[in-house]
Amino acid sequence: MRILMNSEHLSPNTGISVHTVEVAEALAARGHEIDLLYMRDGPFADRYAAFCRSMTRVPVFDLGVRRAWRDAPRLVPAVVAGARSRPDVIYANRFRPLPWALATGWLARAPVVCHLHGLIGIDHPTVNRMLGRHTEQFLAVSQFVKDAFVEWGGDATRVGVVHNGIDPAAYPVGGSEERRAARRELGIPEDGDLVLFCGRIDPTKGVDLLLDAVALADPAGSWLGAVVMGPVGDEAYAARLRRHPVASRTHWVPMRTDVVTGYHAADVIAVPSRIDEAFGRVVIEGLATGRPVVATAVGGVPEVLGRELADFVVPRDDAGALAAAIARAFSLRSSEPGLGARCAAYVSERFTIDRQVDAVEASLAAAARGRRSGARH
Repeated sequence: MRILMNSEHLSPNTGISVHTVEVAEALAARGHEIDLLYMRDGPFADRYAAFCRSMTRVPVFDLGVRRAWRDAPRLVPAVVAGARSRPDVIYANRFRPLPWALATGWLARAPVVCHLHGLIGIDHPTVNRMLGRHTEQFLAVSQFVKDAFVEWGGDATRVGVVHNGIDPAAYPVGGSEERRAARRELGIPEDGDLVLFCGRIDPTKGVDLLLDAVALADPAGSWLGAVVMGPVGDEAYAARLRRHPVASRTHWVPMRTDVVTGYHAADVIAVPSRIDEAFGRVVIEGLATGRPVVATAVGGVPEVLGRELADFVVPRDDAGALAAAIARAFSLRSSEPGLGARCAAYVSERFTIDRQVDAVEASLAAAARGRRSGARH
C-alpha cells in the first residue's frame, strides 16, 4: 500500500509523535510506501528520511471549530501535497487534522483512517457526526477514548480499539548494574531508593502530587528521593516545584531522546496525572524496563494496568494513597525478586509494537480494499 501520513512535528516531545514515527517505520519495514507530511522539523527527521518515499513540509493541518471557514484556505498546500502522493489510504494521526485528511482523500479518491490519541477535538458531537460519515475507520488508543468519542456523537460501528505498543527490545529490563550505570550518567548518587516522573512538567501531570507523596512516605529523608525528567511546560509551576520541601532530594533531568537511562536509574515509576490520560505510554515503557509503575486512576491508565497490576492504581489527586502505593512498590522490589520480570512480561504479552501495527495495517488494508470495491466500512 501507498500510505499518506501526517505528523505535526518531528520531535520526541509527545507520545503522539513517538507513536507516529514508530508505526510508520514498522509499516515501511513490512513493504508499504510511506509519504509523510509534517509541520515542524526535529530530531526524527533523519529517522523518517531513512524509510519514507517522500517528506513534505506544510504550514498547517488543523482547523479550529470556531474558525474553520476562515482557516480553510490555509489547508490548501497540505491538501495539494497529499493528493500529489496518490495514496491508497490516508492514515491521519489525531482528530483535528481530519478536515485536511478528508479533503485530500476526496481529491485523491483515497479512504481515510483516523487514529484517536486523546480527547482533544472530539468533544463536539455535531463535528464528530459530520466528519465521521466520511471517515472509513477510527482507531482509539483505549476503550476509554472510544467510549468518550461515542458518547460525543461518534459512530460506534466505525471505532475500533488499538492499544499503543512498544518494542520491548528498545526498553530492556535493567538490573543493579544498569541502575548504577544510569545514575552515574545522570549524575545521581548510586545508593538509595528513587521514584521517577517522566513527562511534561505542568500542573496537569501532577509532579507536585508526587513530591507531596515523597514527603509523606519518607518524612525522615531515608530515600534518595525523586527524579523529574521532562520538558518544562509551565515555567512558574516548575519554579514552585523547586521550592518544594523535598526539592533538595529531587533530581531534575531535561527531556532526552534516551528515556531508558532515566527508567533504569529509578526503582519505581510514578504517573501522578490529574487529567484523563488517553493511554499512558510511560506506564508500558516503565513496566518494560522491569520497574513497577504507580499511577492515578485517570482515563485509560487503569485499563492499561489491568487487574494484574491494579494494586498500583490510586485515586486521582490523593497524595496519601500515592505515597502508600510508592512505599508498597519499594517494599515489593525487595521482597519479590521476580517483580521486575513480571512487569516486563506483562508488556511483552499485551503491548508490543508488532501487535499494534498488525491492527493498524489490517484497518488500513480493509479501508483501501473497500474503496477499490466501492464498499463502505
